[in-house]
Amino acid sequence: MPCGGRGTRLYPISRWIPKELLPVGLRPLLFWTLDEIVSAGLRRAIVVTNPEKPILEAVARDYGRELALEFVSQDVPRGLGDALLRAADMLGGSPFAVALPDNLFRGNNPLAAVLQTGRTTGLATVLLAEVSRPEAAAKGATGRAVVRPSADGSLRVVAIAEKSRGRFDPGEAGSAMTPIGRFVLPGDIFAEFKDVARGLPPEAELDDVPVLQRLAARGALAGTVCEATFYDVGVPEGYHDAVATFPPKV
Repeated sequence: MPCGGRGTRLYPISRWIPKELLPVGLRPLLFWTLDEIVSAGLRRAIVVTNPEKPILEAVARDYGRELALEFVSQDVPRGLGDALLRAADMLGGSPFAVALPDNLFRGNNPLAAVLQTGRTTGLATVLLAEVSRPEAAAKGATGRAVVRPSADGSLRVVAIAEKSRGRFDPGEAGSAMTPIGRFVLPGDIFAEFKDVARGLPPEAELDDVPVLQRLAARGALAGTVCEATFYDVGVPEGYHDAVATFPPKV
């Protein structure tokens, strides 16, 4: 679970409170994601945090359900790909799931769906959301995906565009599929991340998108469509919608 970023899209509040701890339904966002992990049948979570946010680890350790939590530091937030590399040694070559705590869902467990598709296809798998133009104002910058059905009845993501700026751009069609913050990756994927990193200028962020694009280009990326209502709580509009929708849960 990557939690090392500064949450700049939610400034100024996230200057003092890590965005992962902002409340929705009287609970920190972090706990909603941990709930999803437990409900998906996982019993171990690696939290990539930042030494500037010591309160995050303290709160996570107070979660209270049966989940083994481990922590690794991303001293400087240099992208999601860099965050995943920080956990590589702890994973020991095993496949793993990624759950971003600034993506919140109401309805069916999306992480469980991604895990099931990954097991069925044997491929890296991303969660896909269909986002319309009216919804795009409350969704962060992600890239449009081109999706095709496969012979086994599952979906293949065959292309992923670069991230849009500011908010999601659904394009001329008025709506589009986009990968969102739940995916599973094979344990050997870190070689791809390191290869992409070698081509970056110094101090540049290492994102996950170039690696997902590589997988898509060679037919190695499956997709499953999100059936839950999706809130991008990493942007003010999405956070507002989630706070207005989720009932208190203690």
